[in-house]
Amino acid sequence: MNQSAQNEDISYWRLASELEEGRNHVLQMVARHEPLELILNTLCQKAQIYNKDMLCSVLRLNNETKTLHPIASVSLPEFYCQALNGVAIGLGVGSCGTAAFIKKRVVVEDINTHPYWSQYKDLALQAGVQACWSEPIIGADGLVFGTFAIYYREPKAPTEEDLKFIELSANLSAVVFENHSNREQLLNANNQLNKTINKRNAELEQVNCQLRKAIEDQSLQYSSDIKVEKMMATNRLVAGFSLEINTPVGKALTAISSASDKLFELNEKISTNTLSRKYLMNCMHDLSQQIEFNKHSLIKADQLLQRFQEISTSENQEQTSIINMRDFLVEVKESLTVLLGSHQLHWQSDDINIQANKETLWHIFFNLVENSIVHGFENKDAGSIQINVAQESDELIINYQDNGSGITEERSSRIFEPFYTSCRNGENVGLGLSITSNLINHNLKGRIRLIESPVGVRYEIIIPLNGNLKSPV
Repeated sequence: MNQSAQNEDISYWRLASELEEGRNHVLQMVARHEPLELILNTLCQKAQIYNKDMLCSVLRLNNETKTLHPIASVSLPEFYCQALNGVAIGLGVGSCGTAAFIKKRVVVEDINTHPYWSQYKDLALQAGVQACWSEPIIGADGLVFGTFAIYYREPKAPTEEDLKFIELSANLSAVVFENHSNREQLLNANNQLNKTINKRNAELEQVNCQLRKAIEDQSLQYSSDIKVEKMMATNRLVAGFSLEINTPVGKALTAISSASDKLFELNEKISTNTLSRKYLMNCMHDLSQQIEFNKHSLIKADQLLQRFQEISTSENQEQTSIINMRDFLVEVKESLTVLLGSHQLHWQSDDINIQANKETLWHIFFNLVENSIVHGFENKDAGSIQINVAQESDELIINYQDNGSGITEERSSRIFEPFYTSCRNGENVGLGLSITSNLINHNLKGRIRLIESPVGVRYEIIIPLNGNLKSPV
């Protein structure tokens, strides 16, 4: 064996020894019941001995809200970690958001080109990272605790040894999380056992009494709230419709009134035999303009009435067909080419066939894309829209997101209201998202919600399949 090979062997065993010492140190901290954040930060610090160029982080998953929260990182910028705080997991939500959602490793070799990072690429580049490999941290019972991620400042593909290392690091993180969770459960159990049986029974009886009263009060309040909400919703709908239709109807009435006056003058001229050819020609010209203006105003009112009628869902059974989501999204992208202009629409979908009304689905995607372009990309030359479609159990999950200007907290609570818009003009009357919500809720029996996002706007649409899922041909 030559000197170079001997030196490489020595370096390899020295690195292996340092990594083993680091893992032992982490396990000793676990045994001493040190704080969870301190243990995981130490784990990231010791893991980075493996490669001085890599940056490590651990995100903790809140399994109730399905959101990720930074808990450990010794190298990533603080602003980057804070931007990820509270991000809801989902397909196509970066490396970590996707890994936690699908419960599988996600390797992104180049953040610049991978679709999972299309909405967060600028944030990553600002933090100085261009590659991200994420391994879900999964406990013995299958519960996802979070993700263990490795970043690099340049695009990079992992080796087999790299993949084994990230898997080992995630497994060690799972041990840390499970020990912490078990210890908390034991402490809570001990605290409960410290209470006497009599005191516990008294507390339960008191709670039962309070609960019965609360249920009674809540039932009365709920009934009252429903009536108030229905009245308020009806008032808002009527007020919005009145405001929008008042303009074209008012213009039409003005034109008719002017035409009536002009006809009265013409009749006077005829009856007094004072009608001249010049006056007749001018009168005919004015009447023609007023009729055309009146026609234009009434067409506007008719278009508004037709758009308003879309809010009301037909009680008749819609004609449905089997739709392949991949083929459908191709059609959507092609049909919206003119509307998109310089903006980009990217999509990714599992091979899913669903039985639904095609026109209903098309209206939903058209309204969402139109809303992104009109509002999100108002001051943006080239925006980006990402649509991800997947099946989870018996539900179709659609994740829609753009990198536009986003929605303020004040506006977010009203975006699905009829006639509510931040960009009111002759073409935008605030019905797009209201119609979309109505189509999803009533026609497809699904639901749509706005999800908080650090970049642009993000919607999650869930449609129950109810046995309508068909095996792909």
